[in-house]
Amino acid sequence: MGSDDSLLDGQNSEAYEHRRLAEEMHTRWLAGEPKSQLEIAYWNDGTSHGKRFTSYVRRWLGVETERRSEQTERIHRLEALLRVNGIAPTEAGDLAEEHRLVAKARESALAAVRVYNDPAAGFRSETFIVLMVIAWNSLFQAILERDGVDYYVRRPDGLQVLVDERPKVLDTGELAARAVSGDDRRSRGIRANLDFFLGLRHQIAHRYLPALDLEVTAEAQAMLLNFENLLVDEFGDEAALGDRLTVPLQLSGFRSKETLASLRAAQAQLPVDVQAYLRRHREEVDEDVLRTSEYAMPIFFVPVAANRERSADAVVRFIRPGTTTPEVEEALEQLAVVAKPKRVPVVSDDLLRPTEVVNLVSERLPFRFTLDTHQRAWKHYAVRPATDSAEPEATDEQHCRWDRLLRGYGYTRAWVDKLVEELSDPLAYEQVVGFRPDKK
Repeated sequence: MGSDDSLLDGQNSEAYEHRRLAEEMHTRWLAGEPKSQLEIAYWNDGTSHGKRFTSYVRRWLGVETERRSEQTERIHRLEALLRVNGIAPTEAGDLAEEHRLVAKARESALAAVRVYNDPAAGFRSETFIVLMVIAWNSLFQAILERDGVDYYVRRPDGLQVLVDERPKVLDTGELAARAVSGDDRRSRGIRANLDFFLGLRHQIAHRYLPALDLEVTAEAQAMLLNFENLLVDEFGDEAALGDRLTVPLQLSGFRSKETLASLRAAQAQLPVDVQAYLRRHREEVDEDVLRTSEYAMPIFFVPVAANRERSADAVVRFIRPGTTTPEVEEALEQLAVVAKPKRVPVVSDDLLRPTEVVNLVSERLPFRFTLDTHQRAWKHYAVRPATDSAEPEATDEQHCRWDRLLRGYGYTRAWVDKLVEELSDPLAYEQVVGFRPDKK
């Protein structure tokens, strides 16, 4: 099992443990135990007074445990609106660290959008990327701070690493792995999009590349929408940026074809190493993630003529995937500014990654099936040798093969079929995996 598989195994196991703990705490709360007592029992935390329990159960179970009167709800919304803007709602003026981080994240994202939409800006994409990475970093910290999850760099003895007398925080990629740890397409799309820009940030750190603007439009749009969606999901509608954003005016749709061709030719002069990075990252992303709106979201502006000026409900229309006819989608494909990466056949194209096996089996199995379950299964059936084996190619070729160039294992469709057939029986599932199956 490669390093990527090990990381996913760790993330999946950690998420499973959080859900299990949240379910246990929620059950005890339903039975009558106070939230504050549960916080002390599980976390030795006597200062949260139920707030940590509420956010923890909301995050890992999607269950709301707070019930407020209409007046209390209005007060809560007003206070939340103040907090996300960095203003303490109480006379004491005390603002929790998570709210300071949310305010910083929002301001950095708004600054990024202002620069990106500025028609006079010449350092547009570069500034947008830097400011949005700061925004994401702050948002991840806010989520982890609220949930009581450690996000600091620590020495082997457990003490925090200090830089200029301040605790050092994990880098943005590691924060993302902890704050958005799911293995669903949405979570993977968010992480892949962010990874795209983290790598690109290093490519552009000391260069001026106006030609980059047209190349990353779809990914930049997805990055902003991902940020907005996660911000609202975690901190409520009061934290949304949408009411402070407007659709930028566009000139490109009204120019001649010759003018647009010249513009694209001028903006296509990217350095070879940057072009190579863009191509490589897009080719390495899983196909199902590449097609998600979380990874890249091209936006098409469709002019609409209204009968009367006041009868128009918007200046432009946003056409979302899946809401158009095949004919319109085909036409839009031809108009896309950001071209899809060209895919070439590869030798191991018939093989599946461990995460792909998990997704395919989960779709057909009535029980929970995770990367940890998969690891137990291939060990039970001995379809491949252990990690770091001296003979990695000694596999059950019908179900698994070793890829020497990529130094990893790929699995066959026959392996997926075998898992579904064998593990559909609860008794067989327990015999193979080592514990009773959980229904979805």
